[in-house]
Amino acid sequence: MYLSNLRIANFRNFETVDIPLDGNIVLLGENRVGKSNLLFAIRLVIDPTLPDSARQLKLSDFWDGCDLSTSPQIEIHLEFADFDSDASLSALLTDFRIAENPALARLSYVFRKKEDIAGEPKSSEDCEFIVFGGGQEQRTIPSRVRRRIAIDMLDALRDAEAQLASWRNSPLRPLLEDAFGSLSRADLDRVASALESATGTMEAFTPIKNLEESLRGGILNLAGTAHDLNARLRFAPTDPLRLMRSISMFIDDGKRGITEASLGSANVALISLKLAEFAWRRAKNERNFSLLCIEEPEAHLHPQLQRAVFDKLFNNADKAQSLIVTSHSPTLASIAPLRSVVRLCRDDSGRTHAFSLAELPVTTDELDDIERYLTATRAELLFAKGVIFVEGDAEEVLIPGFAEAMGLNLDELGITVCSVAGVNFEPYVKLAGSLGIRMAVITDWDPLDGSKQPLGKARAISIWDAFCAVRPESYKLSAEWKAWFVDKGFEECSDVWKKVGIFLSPQTFEVSVANTPILKDALLNILDAQGFGSLRSSRIASWRAGQDPDPGQLLAMISDIGKGRMAAKLKKKAIGLAPPEYIAAAIQYVVSNV
Repeated sequence: MYLSNLRIANFRNFETVDIPLDGNIVLLGENRVGKSNLLFAIRLVIDPTLPDSARQLKLSDFWDGCDLSTSPQIEIHLEFADFDSDASLSALLTDFRIAENPALARLSYVFRKKEDIAGEPKSSEDCEFIVFGGGQEQRTIPSRVRRRIAIDMLDALRDAEAQLASWRNSPLRPLLEDAFGSLSRADLDRVASALESATGTMEAFTPIKNLEESLRGGILNLAGTAHDLNARLRFAPTDPLRLMRSISMFIDDGKRGITEASLGSANVALISLKLAEFAWRRAKNERNFSLLCIEEPEAHLHPQLQRAVFDKLFNNADKAQSLIVTSHSPTLASIAPLRSVVRLCRDDSGRTHAFSLAELPVTTDELDDIERYLTATRAELLFAKGVIFVEGDAEEVLIPGFAEAMGLNLDELGITVCSVAGVNFEPYVKLAGSLGIRMAVITDWDPLDGSKQPLGKARAISIWDAFCAVRPESYKLSAEWKAWFVDKGFEECSDVWKKVGIFLSPQTFEVSVANTPILKDALLNILDAQGFGSLRSSRIASWRAGQDPDPGQLLAMISDIGKGRMAAKLKKKAIGLAPPEYIAAAIQYVVSNV
């Protein structure tokens, strides 16, 4: 079973969102965008530990744009799929199937004005909540459903030690209680007797005995005989049934307590124990499905440990549990299954929008390509407000510097430059479009020998078709429009495509740089410094004298240096120099749209 859809209306910073989901969920978004609010929305429906007093929301929980005089409702709907293969889950959820699709079960929460209140509600007492299923309010959800289909929260993992040390909240508690429950009273008495003997040995040491008597005397003097605590120094309680509360987790083969572990190690221990608790509850038939929510699990976990831990969690084949993670970590995002990603972002009015990759329309091969592409560095794309897609490393290296020459800092604006290492832009355009990320694409016109259409012409059409596949509100090119491009040249096509964020270069990037007067000298100085032979040196001299560079000869020289190395050298020499016009236009396009 898995959570297949989440809908929220009029709740806090969510006016309305409808989020398709696919198993595990990785929530990405900047601070204050509403990640914790989204998790709390889920808790309102299925958290068995949430009291009704917390489900009774306040008027301030309505979305700010709500007009309370119109009696709006806060609505949260969870839809679950793929539960029929489990007889227990099917029995739990069968009453909550929805009429339009009986394969889905819907659990809902609604908060609204009471029917007997006239006019606008004045306080939360004028409102009420209901929790129901199947889209029908009369089908109330019994508490046993929330016990068996439950959400467990691990707040931001910054105080794992405290959670492990608290007997009331520790995931170790039910495991120990179960283990001790299988022991006989005689077994426990033997352990208590051994502890009593060890305590007696300790108390026999004069310094310890003197300390104990001093402490006991101090308490007696302070509290008086009637309130004396009869305090003793002991390793553990002598009551056999209380022994288990003294058991805690140790590290380094029992040499050190968990409180002495690094915060990262404590976090890993806490997650592991929580998963063990879930497995135990299922084995004891106490629970059928668990949603484990972890806020910012990257806290205190170095990148390698993040990859090791969450790669296993994301690829866990256990269908009785799902993971919901909120994160700011590109490292974690880079290993998350792509279809699990949900991006939250806010518009200028403060309204939060949600974009899910659960239904990203790509082939299996394209999906694999994107997941391989999203290294920890490139995964910054998932957090970006805008992206500029380019063909190669040279553009990726140089464009941030070109933007600075225009007085723009792409990092401060939340814009990233991503090379697709070729011309296969379509899956990456679908990715950015599905996440609501503003984008521009820079690609070459790639003219052929004149008898065939330039490759860039068909490429631009394919890029736009890919964008329209994920943004159906966009204008799709008709067959007539596509035919219009056939006999059009570079200038006409370029003028059309730049209006929608596709920017064509008449030549390859390096040749365009060489044909940009302000950059030409910097490029030729780098070539001159390579110590080429007399033939190449004479060509460089002729280009410096004003002759147009020969594209083939220029690219051959750059190829010998290496495009990436060449770009790195040019970046140092081109500081403050304006870019080619089409690159400047692409930068300005994205900046104006984020």
